Amino acid sequence: MIKKRRYGAFLIAFGLLVFVLGRAAAQEPHAVSLAIEASSFRGFLWGHTSRLTIRTGHLVSSYELGLCWPTQGRREWEAWRRYPLWGVSACYFNLGEGAHTAAWGVLPHLTIPILRCRRWLVSFRIGVGIGYVVHPYDSFNNPEENAIGSSWNNLTQFRLGWTYRLNPRWRLQAGAALSHLSNGAAKLPNFGINLPSYFFSVLGSPGGFLEETFRPAASPNRADRRWGFLLGGSFARVEYAVVDGPKYTVWGASAGALFHLNRLNRLTLSVEGEYHPAVAEFGLQTGSALSARAARSGAHRLALVPGVEFLFCPLGIHLQAGIYTGGPNINRHVAAPWYSRLTIRGYLPPMLRASVRPWAGIALKAHRVNAELISLQMGIAY
Repeated sequence: MIKKRRYGAFLIAFGLLVFVLGRAAAQEPHAVSLAIEASSFRGFLWGHTSRLTIRTGHLVSSYELGLCWPTQGRREWEAWRRYPLWGVSACYFNLGEGAHTAAWGVLPHLTIPILRCRRWLVSFRIGVGIGYVVHPYDSFNNPEENAIGSSWNNLTQFRLGWTYRLNPRWRLQAGAALSHLSNGAAKLPNFGINLPSYFFSVLGSPGGFLEETFRPAASPNRADRRWGFLLGGSFARVEYAVVDGPKYTVWGASAGALFHLNRLNRLTLSVEGEYHPAVAEFGLQTGSALSARAARSGAHRLALVPGVEFLFCPLGIHLQAGIYTGGPNINRHVAAPWYSRLTIRGYLPPMLRASVRPWAGIALKAHRVNAELISLQMGIAY
């Protein structure tokens, strides 16, 4: 009954969308305007590790209702990026009994066009937001379901879609998606929820989608400077190994070189260090470290980290793959020899009469498919 009511609420919202846009259809389209998107997903809960005790492999339905606003080339980077779309969606995931029941989310997202061909558009969408899990793990009230240990979590979603334009006001889209919920080990257990799925969506805009009004770029997308550098620091709070155990602060620092392929895409190569106090405590308490100095040394991590960053004016999306390196006295108790990181950065305008740009961001670091931590970051780029 509850499931039918939720599905009915989604249909009502969709009906209101059709009504509002239908009333606007009598008017002539005047320019690209705010659009409304309704999406329906079907997928399964992926059992990505044998340590999961929740039910996996069953059908999972989810729904989104959101707003999108296309860019029109008013700034040159919009034309260089083929006129991306910003948006924000409200999400609902029906996870099912034995799998934390359900989750809600608010998901800001960015849709990046890949290929336009007349009425067709191929695009990639990335979204990072906040998710709320209805029944997380609890040592007393819910000890059987261990994918998520907190109510509030990070919600990350990737979508690859094919869009067909019916007319200037309406578009249909279908594609594949991967949604991820986790808290970055801020509260254990944190194996995470991964939902591969396919989706269908409909987009409508009273003002219409008018590509002919898009402004072309006035200058080429060539980099003024090829080389630069990136400095940063990070902070995170995590639990280690013990559910309901103490939280530890993880500090990090990085320094790296930038090479601009053009104004919006650049390669990076960084050296990164982290200090994990929990590893030092573990070494002292278990006797695996013979001294406090050896314990602190083993708690340091050092990695060589290549990456690529995609710029969208003040926003940067940085993808990295780190490889731990160094002697035998550091990098103790790491979950894997390599890791991946997704960082979303916001850049301030250049300062000090130079191309020095302060930035701040949030990063999700994972070993294979398990998130290790979510960190707050800040630094400068030149």
